[in-house]
Formats: sequence, C-alpha cells, structure tokens
Amino acid sequence: MFWNINIVVPFITFFLYAALLALVIVARPQTEPRRRFRWVILTMTLWSLSAFLVLVETRNSILWMRMLSASAIAFMVSAYYFIDTILEERTAFSRYVIFYGVISIILSLFTNLVMIEANVVNGELDYKLNDFVYFISGPSYLLLIYSIFRLIRSYRKSTDANQRNRLIYLTAALSLIILVSPINFTPLGKYPLDIAANGLSALLIAYSILRYQLLDIKVVIRQGLIYSIPTVIIGAAYFLILTLALNLFKQYSGLEIFLLSLAVSIVSALLAEPFRDRAQSFIDRLFFREKYDSTLMLQALSGSVATVLDLYKITNMILEKVSSTLHIPTAAFFLRDEINNRFQLTAQIGQEGTQQIEFRQGHPLVLWLSSHDQPLTRHDLEVLPQFQSLWRSERQDLDNLNAELFIPIKVLDILVGIFLVGAKRSEQAYTMEDILTLTTVANQTAVAIENARLYTSEQTRLQEMDTLYAMARQLVTTDNLEEVVATVAEHTVNSVQICYAQISTREENGDFIIRAVHSRNESNAEDLVGKKEPLVAEHFFNWILQEDRSVVLRRDDLDLHEEEISALFLDDIQEICISPLKGVDECIGLLILGDDHSSSNHQAFSSTKLRLIEVISDYATSAIQRAQLHERLEETFLETIIALANAVDARDTYTGDHSQRMADLSTKIGMKMGLPKDQIEALHWASILHDIGKIGVPDGILNKKGPLNKEEWITMKEHPLTGAQIVAPIKYLEPVSPIIRSHHEKYDGSGYPDGLSGEEIPLGARILAVVDAYIAIRDERVYSQSHTHEEAIAEIRRCSGGQFDPEIVDIFCKTITE
Repeated sequence: MFWNINIVVPFITFFLYAALLALVIVARPQTEPRRRFRWVILTMTLWSLSAFLVLVETRNSILWMRMLSASAIAFMVSAYYFIDTILEERTAFSRYVIFYGVISIILSLFTNLVMIEANVVNGELDYKLNDFVYFISGPSYLLLIYSIFRLIRSYRKSTDANQRNRLIYLTAALSLIILVSPINFTPLGKYPLDIAANGLSALLIAYSILRYQLLDIKVVIRQGLIYSIPTVIIGAAYFLILTLALNLFKQYSGLEIFLLSLAVSIVSALLAEPFRDRAQSFIDRLFFREKYDSTLMLQALSGSVATVLDLYKITNMILEKVSSTLHIPTAAFFLRDEINNRFQLTAQIGQEGTQQIEFRQGHPLVLWLSSHDQPLTRHDLEVLPQFQSLWRSERQDLDNLNAELFIPIKVLDILVGIFLVGAKRSEQAYTMEDILTLTTVANQTAVAIENARLYTSEQTRLQEMDTLYAMARQLVTTDNLEEVVATVAEHTVNSVQICYAQISTREENGDFIIRAVHSRNESNAEDLVGKKEPLVAEHFFNWILQEDRSVVLRRDDLDLHEEEISALFLDDIQEICISPLKGVDECIGLLILGDDHSSSNHQAFSSTKLRLIEVISDYATSAIQRAQLHERLEETFLETIIALANAVDARDTYTGDHSQRMADLSTKIGMKMGLPKDQIEALHWASILHDIGKIGVPDGILNKKGPLNKEEWITMKEHPLTGAQIVAPIKYLEPVSPIIRSHHEKYDGSGYPDGLSGEEIPLGARILAVVDAYIAIRDERVYSQSHTHEEAIAEIRRCSGGQFDPEIVDIFCKTITE
C-alpha cells in the first residue's frame, strides 16, 4: 500500500472521529442528547473509515463506496434527530424521517440505484453514480440544511453566552460538511475534499467540547501533556533549522560543524523562547479556559474590591464575576446584620424568591460555619447529625435556596457572612480547584466587605442625622398641624428610601383619620387626606398601639385576608411598616410606611431602618402634640375673640345678627367673584370680627345719637387698628387682620386709618366696605333711620368710584338682586 494524501486524509479523519466517539461513550451521565450525539459521531466514523478502506481494499471498492454513501445518509438523519433533542422541539414530520433513512440506507447498500461502480486506478478513486442518487440521497441533504437553519434560529433566540458559543461551533461544523459534500457529484469527487471537510468539522466539535463543554462533556487532560505540545513543535523546528544549516554548509567539517551547530542552537533558543511563552498562554486560554478565567477573575477582584466601598455594589459585582466565570446560575450572599445579628440576604443571582430567608445566630448552619473554615456541601447537610434536628421551616428554607456549597466569610475568625452557590450549569460536581477558587473569593473579599459595611453604616448614620436635623429644623418653624404631618411624611419617604408614607391620627371616638400622605408613585395620594381608615384596619392599628412597637406586615403573610390586604394597601405594595406615635400619656396615631421592592434587592425594613423609623416616630409624636396643643390654644383664643365680637354686637344698637348677615353676604360676593377657598374663608372671618376693635370704644361714643366731635372721631377711627391687633397673634387668622384694618378705607383714598386708595386696599376690605355700608343703610341706627333696599342700592351706586370699588359695586348690585 502506497500512502499518499488521498489515503492520509481519510485516515486522520477516521482517527479524529474515533477519538470523539470514545469520548462521548465514556462521558457520564449518558443523557438523551449524548446518546443521540453518539449516533452522529458513529456515522461520521463509519463515513471516514469507508473513505479510507475504499482506497486500501481496492478489491472491494464498490462495497466501501456504497458503505460510504449509506454512512453519509445515516449521518444526516441522525444529525436531524440530534438537533431535535438538544433544541427540545419535534417537527411534524420527525416520525417519517426514520423510515426514509432506513429505506435509503438499504437502497444504497444493496442496490446500484446510488452507486453503479467504483475502482481505484493509480491511487485515485474513479466511480459512477446512478441518476437516482438525487432522489435517494438528496432529501438527506435537505434534512441537514433544515437542521442548520434550526440551529441558527435557536442561536439568535438564546441569551446564554456559553450556549450561543456551543451552537455557533456546532452550526459551523455541520455547515462545512453540507458545503463541501456536493463535490462528490462532480469530477472533483475523486479527491477526498469532503473527507477533509469532515476532519475540520471534527476539530470544530472537539474544540467546542474542550472550550465550551458541548453537551456538558468535560475532558480532563493533563496540563503537562498539553504544555509539551509547543516544546515538541519548537524541537521539530530546531531540528529542521539545524538540518537546513548543515545542508547549506556541507563544505565544513569537524570543529567548524560543531561551532556552527552551537551557534544555530543558541540563536534558535533565543528566538523560540518568546514563542514558547505565547504558545503556553494560548494553550491556557484554549484548553484550560475555566482555570484561566478563574485566575483572571481573582486578579480583577483583588484590584476592584479594595476601591469599592458600597456593600451592595461589591457583593453584586462578585456574584456577577463568579457566575459568568464558573457558569453558576444561582448564588447569594447572606451578611450579618449589626443590630439583630441575623444573616440576611444582601445580594443574589437566580434566587428571586428567597428575599425573606434569614439565619439566626443559633441556626445549625451558622454554628457549623462559625466553627469551620472549609465550605459546607449539600451532602454534609444530609448526613451530619446536627442538621437532622432542623425545624421544618428551616429545612424548607435550605431546600428553597438549592445551594451546593455554603462558604464561610470570616474576619478575625468571626463569621460575618455566608457565600452560597448553586449547582453548575453543566451539572458537573465542583472540583477541588473550583472550591479553592470560591474559598479564595470569600477570603479575599471578607475584609473588603467588612470595610464596606463599616463605611455604609457610617454613611447611613450621617444621612440619618442630616435628615433628622433637616426635618427638626423644618418642624420648629411651624405649629400648623397640616404642615407638620406633611413634612414628616415627605422626610420619611426620602430618608428611609421607601415609596409611601402616611400619618393617621386617633380621634377621641376611636376613629383613625388620615392626616397626610406622601407617595413616589401615586399622584392622587392626597385624595386620601381627611378620610377615615377602614374598620378592618383598625384591628391592626389598635393592636400595634397596645404593643407599642413597630410591626412589619407583608403581602404574602398567610394570616391576612383579602379585605385586610386591601385595607392595608398591600394589594399595591409588597410590605408595610406601622409605627405607633405614642406620647407620654396618650397614643396620638400611627406612621404607616410602604415599599414595593422595585428599586433594590435588600429588605425595605431592615433593623437599621426600623431604628431610624422609631426615631422619626418620636420626632413626629412630639411635633404633632405641639401642633395639636397650638391648635387647641388657637381654638380657645378664637372662641374668646368671637365672644368679644358678640359682646361688641350686643353693645352696639345694631340688630343682633349684624356680623353673621355680613358674613353670609360677603361670602356670597366672594363666591360670585370666583375667589379661592382660603380667601373666601378669610372674608367670612373678617365679616364676623370686623368691628371687634370697638371693644375699646366707650359706650358714650358708640351709642351717641348725634354727630361725633373731633376727639370722638379720633377714638372711633382707632377701632380698625385695634381689631387687627387683636386677631394678629392667631396664625389661623393672619389673612384676616389686613382686611379688618382696611375695611374703612375708601377707593378715592379719603378713608382711614392709612388713607389707602384703589388697588392698594386689600380686595377683602373693598368687598367688606360695600357690604358693611349696605347693611348699615338698611339697619336702624341711633343716629339714623333704616332705609329701603332701593335707597341703599342707589346710595351705593352714587358712591361708586369714590367710596367704593366700581367693579365690586356692580357685582354686589347684581348679586343682591338675585
């Protein structure tokens, strides 16, 4: 047998596929995709073997050519079913493909419908195909093309980078086969171009297995053996260079040959050293990618964790690096809370349903990790006796975490956190190198996490102090209850970093009234202000007031009914915290906070935040009590002033309901003019209290039947100033004071006490002047008789533009006649 390129190519290809077949056979476990893939590689092995034997066993060339074409059809059919399995989808005609494959293979092997004859002449293959080959073999090519199309479609849909890499190399391998195989139907078919393409496909599949664990097949190759490859290549190159040099300098001999060889060796070694280092680096990336990436990951983390001081950024960065490098879909950090010493979920990947899981100090898992430095495995949880006495809920929590390793994070031998990882995406067990890498990650970042914790804790305290200081300064500036509760609600949302805050006060009859609402999400939250809390919620409110502590309620609490969930707003948010506003002697209400968890992975109401909430509640209680006391004092003062106003009405000779009639008429005018609610309310109280300053006018002047002299007029003109000074201390009546002061000013500037004119006179005072004049003309006075409505209107119109604002006179006359 004469070995030439036509024989060497099939032989090498056969060797490659035989090695792949052995690899797939020994891989464990034998899953369905691996079993289907085994048939694919087996048919390719037979295809390559037939191509080799057709040139070696020349007496049976026709037999091996028929075996070759049958193997090709079998490969394309098995590839189709293999793609079905890995994509987990079955086409409508999958059941019929096997019948086509069996019939086509039989026709290829035992008839001349595909291959008519085949001979080897001078080492070259000569064969003749039947015209029926296109009908028998053609559909198999269409099946392979369709399979490639499905792989490309799945590649585009996949978001897993590792899976995309597996698919792209598998697609490339099959595409290479389908592109070159049609050469067999041309005169170039006598050359093993299709077999060479098959060999390249085998290399692509092998690379996909070694680099990306195609079908989760992992090959363990001794690193020293792989590193010997560049050494062999360099040695061969050195031998070739030395041989070439000796052939060029044949005339030299003896010592000259020795010196020449030494010089060539030195130069070759110097030139080859950089190549060897680069070759080994390439081998690291090619064959030991996971270990290579782990080293790079540790190097990257060592540089970045020391510079990042945000606890959540550090933990999430570590999880992202570990997950992408070691292909771990689920991992989490549980870090110790400084307040309650519980280990709470700080960051997670693939653990979205475990936010509420936490581990107490006496938990067997915490106790074991505190006393050991090595990781705890899932197998340890199942066999160690200290974990057999777990409560059912604790066992359920561990099962929900679905962790394979629990790795302790320690600082000075004190457990500060737990780093847990789930199963690898490849379902392979963790190797000692993997465990060493993960332990190194935990040890490397423990100090950084503790530093970040201290930094975050200090920053949180500073932020809390700034917030409390700003809130305290703002609360000191006001005694208005509405402003106080609104300020507390707004500052609470910003400082606790939640989405909702509400303050409800408890009334004397036991009802809870919503006094303030601040929400980041709901624009109509203020519509709730002033409304009564539902009765179904009062049960919780009264219980919390009795407990005298903050309580956190979650939507998934099994003790809550649908009506209670709705009443507590848990149908819109994930959890709420209700904190009592309790003074020294009484419970004044509740601070209700809510969060929807939309902006973070950590708990909305951690122990640190609960401590801040309690401080805010104390501030709020004090401010609300002060505002309520101020309101009661103002109400008492207002009642006193109204009593004084009534006493003034009683001293005057007006009818008893003079002030009330003025209030009704002034309010009507204000509403006709479309004034805002607060201005109408100020106009109402100004009408009631406009003559309260007459309390300081002697009865002799107030009820004098004749005209007043100059001194008496001076005394009478002081009553607007006196009235304004009386009501000025009451904050609620601040807008009323200017109206009382100016209600005797005239539009032309001839009034008193300040001689204001036109727009200088407050609008309320201009309205009050017209109303007061009308009622004075209509009422009987000690110094004048009462007049008719028509006479009063005529007099007011006569004084329009002089004593009164013309615009207000027009509105008044239209309103009074309606």
